[in-house]
Amino acid sequence: MQMQPVIISNSFVPFNQGNNKPSFPEAEQMKNIRRSYCGLCHPRCGTLLHYEGDQVVKISGDPKHPISRGALCQRGRLMLEHLYHPQRLNYPLKRVGEKGAGQWQQISWDQALDEVAEKLARLRDKHGAETLAFTHGTKRTYHWDCRRFFNLFGSPNTCGVNTICMCPSYATEYATYGGMIMGSEVPAANCIVLWGCNASQSNPNILSPQIIGARKNGAKLIVVDPRKTREAEKADIWLQIRPGTDLALMLGWIRLIIKEQLYDQDFVSRYTVGFAELEEAVESYTPAKVAEITSIPEELIVQGARMYATSSPAVIPFGLGLDKQGVNSTQCARGRAILRAITGNLEIPGGEVFTQAGDIGKIHDWVHLELNDRMPQEQKGKQLGADMYPFFGYPGWEKNTAANQQLPEGYMAPPEAWHSNLAHAREVMEAIITGKPYPVTAAITLANNPLLALPNTKRVFEALKKLELYVVVEYYMTPSAAMADYVFPAASTVETSELWLTNRFCMACPQGIDPLYERRNSYDFYRGLGMRLGQERDWPWKTIEEVYDYCLEPVGLNFSKLAEQYGIFGEMEYRRYEQHGFGTPSGKVELKSSIFEDLGADPLPQYKEPVWSPVSSPDLAQEYPLILITGSRYMPMYHSEQRQIESARKKMPDPLVSVHPETAEELGLAEGDWAVISTPLGSIRQRVKLSEAMHPTMIDVQHSWWFPEREPKLPELFGVFESNANMLCPDDPEFCSPEIGSWPHSALLCRLDKE
Repeated sequence: MQMQPVIISNSFVPFNQGNNKPSFPEAEQMKNIRRSYCGLCHPRCGTLLHYEGDQVVKISGDPKHPISRGALCQRGRLMLEHLYHPQRLNYPLKRVGEKGAGQWQQISWDQALDEVAEKLARLRDKHGAETLAFTHGTKRTYHWDCRRFFNLFGSPNTCGVNTICMCPSYATEYATYGGMIMGSEVPAANCIVLWGCNASQSNPNILSPQIIGARKNGAKLIVVDPRKTREAEKADIWLQIRPGTDLALMLGWIRLIIKEQLYDQDFVSRYTVGFAELEEAVESYTPAKVAEITSIPEELIVQGARMYATSSPAVIPFGLGLDKQGVNSTQCARGRAILRAITGNLEIPGGEVFTQAGDIGKIHDWVHLELNDRMPQEQKGKQLGADMYPFFGYPGWEKNTAANQQLPEGYMAPPEAWHSNLAHAREVMEAIITGKPYPVTAAITLANNPLLALPNTKRVFEALKKLELYVVVEYYMTPSAAMADYVFPAASTVETSELWLTNRFCMACPQGIDPLYERRNSYDFYRGLGMRLGQERDWPWKTIEEVYDYCLEPVGLNFSKLAEQYGIFGEMEYRRYEQHGFGTPSGKVELKSSIFEDLGADPLPQYKEPVWSPVSSPDLAQEYPLILITGSRYMPMYHSEQRQIESARKKMPDPLVSVHPETAEELGLAEGDWAVISTPLGSIRQRVKLSEAMHPTMIDVQHSWWFPEREPKLPELFGVFESNANMLCPDDPEFCSPEIGSWPHSALLCRLDKE
């Protein structure tokens, strides 16, 4: 029976005023409190769901959870509104009007999967499997299932925000010492360097409390950030750096540490290669030169380097700010890895650890589930962007994988393909628009909102318009979903279970509530498509819990038993490189990277001035005199999410541009004024927020803004072009890191005008 077209509501309604009440067949058997987890950002913090009858009425932190220990941040407290929000997508929808017209027909999952599978098969027959692309974002859903599906389908063209979100560090650290640091032992460190990391906003439940605890125990704190963050206010040394120049500071630190013989000479001589070449490469980065480049006083540069090098154990936890710097992003990851290594802080108590602990390495991990060996060799060569950025495509990933295989099984997890083997998003968009080098006619988006996540928004929009088949799996109707042909309703994290697997522990994240309406998890989506496209043998598990039971077989557990005990924790063994070496081609820490060199990239880091900067573009700086950064974290929003949630919008009703009061006064701007921010690429509008945290030459624009209360159809499309920071961000090759193509979200030139 054909159902009438429906229009997605775009009005704000508090979650408890909706007409539809969820029902649960097993509600009578449920206890009043049920354990679950959050997942509204990266950590899977433990939660308790409080029931009255069949309704969850409260969500609190789980005090028995071994990692989060009862903490619940502002985002976590939004989960109840998110779960029952009246704007949630609850049923599969099929477009019935023009693309972007906001007209949909509600259909069943079976009909939607049947039709999508039939169209994918037809397009594959016509153009080849590479005609299908994928965009994904941060890990709100599973990602290995996507990679499994694409490997079996035969398309190498998965892409997303990986290029600027942790993955530059991930792939680069594998090439440098055979794994990514996923466990800076902050609580036991004597010195913490927060480099491009605003922990109180980005990681308030885990990293931020660890820093506070370490400080109480006497740890030194160095903050490298252009803004005076909460951490910078309390730091022993705050290095207020000119955006985009972090690599120069790193190279200056390396030079000083070598010159003053503050490096770990025994470790360097026994366990590294390329030290002499590194020493020569950094020779010109004197404190005076670095001060000139970075705008940091010489004496602070020297003090910071000495404090870090002489305070072992010391840590430089991952900071997202370094991955968003464009031309220098990849080499910033190299610089940080080199600093950790030459100071002897790898694999020591209170230092930086990355190897698997105890039985954790026996668990079937995501690489095992990805089925990467099933991608035909011919198809690997069609990966878009791999010719320009081979390190982040199959060539680099295969070299990292081969080096990892030299290590004993279970010692260090191999590099995940979805983290470090991707097509380049710009090249995928170009192929959709131009049909070159071959037609890309279909795309799937899951856990991503490409109109808000990718730079050069107008080009992304043009690409989404041109797709013959665009499929989105989402929580809400977003600007990107509004351009789709089919939209599937995604289950919240509390509506499905997850295995939280790191190098130190494996935690069960139990489902807290049966999926409401017809929401499903990403595994059900990909398995459903795969079963219809000839992949039946490769999806033997009917549910995600069966997958986890399989993963846990080597350690004698299943998911239910793991959940009863929360998880398993490995006993860390330190300095295991003394026995096994490192997972690199040489078996040592490669200060000079052989993988980079083999692929035509600089094997030693060298600083490059950003393309749009007062130094490289002085004429442009006359018209655009301010330095722009975007992408800073701010509570309670997470990327483009939470904009619909009423309590979140009460705290952050409008997009904000932070400006120093002196700068605002010069420009005739006052608190709350609407201002226009412009770069040579485009313009947006945001409200002025006066902030002493900003340098007078800089402004900080909030990212990923759109307006769910606005019209969901073209031309407004939820106001996606109005305040979206990515309208300002270029991604042409000259702006991107030459190793993996990271585009810049900071260190750009801009102009600020009163609206």
